[in-house]
This record gives sequence, structure tokens and C-alpha cells, in this order.
Amino acid sequence: MAPPAPATVDELGLQGCLYLWALLTGQQRRLPIAPTKRMTLVILALLQDQGVIEVPWPEMRWEIKPDAQITPIEGLQWRLAWTVYEPGRLLEALDDYFDTLEQTDFTIAVGLRLWSDLAPAEAEHYFEQQLVKHRFAADWAQDLAFAYREGPGAQLNIAQWRYCAWAAVRRGASVAMQNGLQADGLRDSIYQELKRRAASVASGVWSNCSFAPTNPLPENALGRALVHHASGLGAFYWTSRPCEEILLCHA
Repeated sequence: MAPPAPATVDELGLQGCLYLWALLTGQQRRLPIAPTKRMTLVILALLQDQGVIEVPWPEMRWEIKPDAQITPIEGLQWRLAWTVYEPGRLLEALDDYFDTLEQTDFTIAVGLRLWSDLAPAEAEHYFEQQLVKHRFAADWAQDLAFAYREGPGAQLNIAQWRYCAWAAVRRGASVAMQNGLQADGLRDSIYQELKRRAASVASGVWSNCSFAPTNPLPENALGRALVHHASGLGAFYWTSRPCEEILLCHA
């Protein structure tokens, strides 16, 4: 039997409030909920487990559900199941909760966990953009998660991983023009280059290898939730590796 839904936003907790804020804000402002669809599914699953929303899973979609919402970028259906707050005032209630939140070891820990989850997802999203730009398969982008886990991971910041993704795809495009490898060979060539670049940047062999976006504001709602409500990171979101010290300095 599912646990009862939270009675207040305070009971929902910081992580749940950040996830719900991201969902509602992404829906309202036509933003991706998270950097990757996979991460968006995690958000929806957690909010469903807490009794805040309903989703049609295991079905892909509801045939008839008049109050169903569809995330504007990912195209995922959901409906608000939480009746504690009026739907039109829920974002206001979340903002009030964030405004009264005090910095504690717990809030810093939640912010660090969220930043650590967002970092590889942001890098994967950029990797996918570069792959599509060079007419490679978008689903090859999931290889970055393997490179992140098996390589230097959080030793690099998001901007450095973006550089590695850019360089790896450029290498793949060059190999394709010179040798005309089949898809499997090209994918592995890009993956190996991604790991090689990451290892070299992490070891200090190559310095100043980072691609931070011109606009420091994340493109997705969950990244904005972290920057607006769980930290004051600003551009450090991209240019610092996820760590407690930076969060403490910009809380």
C-alpha cells in the first residue's frame, strides 16, 4: 500500500520540493524538466512514490484523462494528485518554503547530491547535441554515463566534460571522413576518445580545456531549481566540480 501523501510542502522535504518545482516550472515555461529524459523519469517516479502526482505507467499514455499534463519537451504524461494546495498556488507555496529555508548540513548535503546528479546529465545532454549536430545517433550519448563512472567522473566539472564531449565527437567525425567506419566502430572510437580526453584533462596534461555556456543559467528546470533555491552557484555550476566547499561559499 502506498504511503499517504505529504500534508505540507515541509513534509514533502527539500528534494521533493525541488523536484516538484522543476516539474511545475518546466511545464509552465516550456523547459526540459531535467537535462536528460532518463533523469526526468526519475523525478516523476519519486513524486509518484510520494503521492504528489500520478503517471500512466506501465502504460505509455492515458487514453482518457482530462486533467493530464504533458511535459512540453519530453512528452511525458502526468497529473497532479496532491490536493493539499490549489494547483494555481502550488508554485507560490514552494517559493515560500524556499524563502524560509535555512542553511544546514542537511540542505548542503541535498544540494551536493543534486549537483552531483546533474553534472553527468548536463554533460550527456551536451554530448547528445554534438552527436546530432554531426549526424551521429543521439542514443550514443548514454555512453558518457559509462565514461563518467569508469573515468575521472566528478574530478572534472561540467564545462570540462562538455569540452571532452565536443572533442570526442569531432574525432569521430574525422575518423568517419577518413576511414568510413561502420556505426559500431565509430561509436567505440568516439567513446574511447571521450575517455582519453577526460583522463588527460583530469591528470593536468591539458589545461584550460573547458566549454562553459555563455549564459550561466541552466536550460533545464531542475538545474534552475538548484541554482535558484538550493545554492547561489551561478557560473560555478559549470566551472567547479561538485563539492561541499563551493556550496558553503555560495549558499
